[in-house]
Amino acid sequence: MFKKTVIYKNISAKISALLCLISGVALFILSGNGYVAIPALAQVLSIILISASIYIASAFLLRVYTYSIEPNTHIVADDDPSAQYDFIITDEKGKRSIKVCHIEMTDIISLKVITPENKKQISAERKLMKRYTYDTRFAASKQIEVRARIDGEDYSVIITYDEEIISAFKKFGK
Repeated sequence: MFKKTVIYKNISAKISALLCLISGVALFILSGNGYVAIPALAQVLSIILISASIYIASAFLLRVYTYSIEPNTHIVADDDPSAQYDFIITDEKGKRSIKVCHIEMTDIISLKVITPENKKQISAERKLMKRYTYDTRFAASKQIEVRARIDGEDYSVIITYDEEIISAFKKFGK
């Protein structure tokens, strides 16, 4: 069994969220006191900046994913060793955890590392697939793409890059 919770400091996300929040509040105060030529436009822009800071905080700072490879819970008639394990992603929110992704290891087609050099090529290949992203880094330079075929449909799941995760996939069958 493998379990890994990847927590990053996300300093760029903290700075971006803080700058958007401070700029939005300052612009809103300035527009209310008559320091801006077009107050309505400044207030709309300030609401957009405050909303952006809330989005950045909720998507990148307050979210923690746990990646695990666990023994499956159903009976497997296969002799394939990868048929005995499932890849599970849980979203940790405070005291509760929600399972957001569950893929049997036999359904996984490939595992690719996404780098800035091959990002456009992989993005073009993913257009016809159902795509899910479970990476909390704000400006990720490397990610892992897990491709799976479940009941004839292709899925692409993007997760945080980590050497331990790659070695666990190799150890448990893919």
